[in-house]
Amino acid sequence: MKKIILFVFFFSFFQLCAADDYSIELYAMSGSGRLVSSDEMMKKSGAKYLIVDFFSLMCDPCKRSLPKWDGFLKENKSKGFEFILVSLPAEGDRKKTEKDLKDYFKQNKFGFETVFDKYSVVGKKFGVVEKSGDVTLPMIFVLDKSGKLLFKTASFDEAMAKIKNLK
Repeated sequence: MKKIILFVFFFSFFQLCAADDYSIELYAMSGSGRLVSSDEMMKKSGAKYLIVDFFSLMCDPCKRSLPKWDGFLKENKSKGFEFILVSLPAEGDRKKTEKDLKDYFKQNKFGFETVFDKYSVVGKKFGVVEKSGDVTLPMIFVLDKSGKLLFKTASFDEAMAKIKNLK
């Protein structure tokens, strides 16, 4: 009985630790299709903060925030900010969604990394995509250089206000 209780305790502990893992490893939507790792990105750049914005073509507030993020990053990347846009699939055909996303980003060029979470693995890990498949968008996460969550919000304006306090 003690072994079972001990096992349950350690299993629960490791599940809680895994829930705080905000690392990302997905393939870039750019032509290179290279693996984008948030941990490697942060190490390589020496950035202090990582902004992760979840996106869908079906989310108008998400689309409206992209030029704002682009402008912010052009002005602030040298101040220790990195950014990853995580594109989530629309319901239905993932292959069509991926094509539509590639077309969208060919027409709308931005200076930040964009990845496609084809099976919503990262979306589920961050709690943006629920087990039922329901999606909460927009959703923005700001992490420190160690990957610790500083805050999350559904509002671009709120994110900007809090980010300005990080400088």
